[in-house]
Amino acid sequence: MLASAILAWWHIRSVSIWYDEAITMLTVSGHTIPDSPLTMQLFHPSANLLKILSDLYHYDVHPPLYFWILAIWRVIFGGSLEVARALSTLFTLATLALLYRYAIAVELRWPSVPVVLYAFSAAGLRYAYNARPYAMATFLIVLTLYLAHRKSPWTGLCAAVCVATHYFAALCVGPIVVIECLLAWNLSRRWALATFFSFAALCAPLAILVANHVGARPHQYPGFGIFRKELHELLRAAIKGAMPSSSLWRYWYLAIVLAGLFALVGGLRAIARKQFTLPLACAAFLSSFLLLAVVTNKSIMQMPNDYYLGVGAPLLVLLMAYGVNAVPYATPLLAAAVLVGTITQTPTPMFTSPDYRAMMAHIRSECDHCSILVGFGWGGSVPACVLYESHGLDVYSLKWRDTPDEVLQRIGPNRIIYLIPANEPRTIEIEKQFEQSFLSEPGDGYYKLDVSHPLPH
Repeated sequence: MLASAILAWWHIRSVSIWYDEAITMLTVSGHTIPDSPLTMQLFHPSANLLKILSDLYHYDVHPPLYFWILAIWRVIFGGSLEVARALSTLFTLATLALLYRYAIAVELRWPSVPVVLYAFSAAGLRYAYNARPYAMATFLIVLTLYLAHRKSPWTGLCAAVCVATHYFAALCVGPIVVIECLLAWNLSRRWALATFFSFAALCAPLAILVANHVGARPHQYPGFGIFRKELHELLRAAIKGAMPSSSLWRYWYLAIVLAGLFALVGGLRAIARKQFTLPLACAAFLSSFLLLAVVTNKSIMQMPNDYYLGVGAPLLVLLMAYGVNAVPYATPLLAAAVLVGTITQTPTPMFTSPDYRAMMAHIRSECDHCSILVGFGWGGSVPACVLYESHGLDVYSLKWRDTPDEVLQRIGPNRIIYLIPANEPRTIEIEKQFEQSFLSEPGDGYYKLDVSHPLPH
């Protein structure tokens, strides 16, 4: 847990903001769509929970609970990205503690194994420094599993809170609640009925949001592909999220296969011990994710899939811990894979996003008074990322209806402008038009434009 906290703290302070984190910061500040002019006031903390709920309903595809909690957290502790990320770190550390408690409750011989596995997994690390709902969701998944095992009267409430944190979490806690209620039907019928109906009743208000969100973003990851390839990608990504994010891609597939075998053996071991909830819930999570991709016609191969499927990583590491108990003589192989994967772990286990912090530092080293022009794209997340890392530079957004002359009148008579394209369909044409209108010098993710030298059309 200490090692996880240290790694998370290092990432919190060193890693640049990225698209989804910019959306988080804008949403909890009451500015889901960035206004003009672009100033740091856009990130000022706000506790207007109704405004956040309205923005999520109209512009996003997430339930509100995490954003409400983060909004209140920022009002109390500060509006920086580091403060927002710290909340995720606390949820991840709490998840590690719960994994240990659950492993003791189900009488695993080495209850620290799932803690170590999750602490250094790709999902465990990336969620710990990411200002998104995933760390809170995984904590609530494990808490629901633990409460259900103890037949706690709070199980239904916890599961509903988990669904209100992230929709993908419902694919985990829903099966946990159903399986535990069925298993407890003969011995604890009152608990089973109370848990099931409290879960259903508390989830019911989310139906309004779900109905609006289910058809959103039809162009994101479109086209479910060949079934066997999508299934292979589903399993690979799920296990990949439960293992360290190694840079040894060519050889790391063997480690993923090894981890999958441990999880399979662990599932059989749990079933043999008549502990059905964990293996069945994990199978239900993977099956329902696949079914959801089919129904919505989304391609798992096109997704940052291990990032999404990482919400089920705590279930997988627990199955792997069962596997360690079942075949302890093979444990050194898994331990070696985790050790090598941790040593060779990529510095930032996040799917590809430009390093805006490094980009802004390079631009400031060249010119500390020049203006920065950023393509607005679909939702303004790229200008928000640039603005957050700009540290005082003038940032302007480039809208799809703009023309070069209009933009120059708005910015002023600067001779040098740095253009950062969003490369999103909404403004890609005007970005290209700007690049082709002036003498330009390409940089790493940007163009340096000399607007005093327009090029002939």
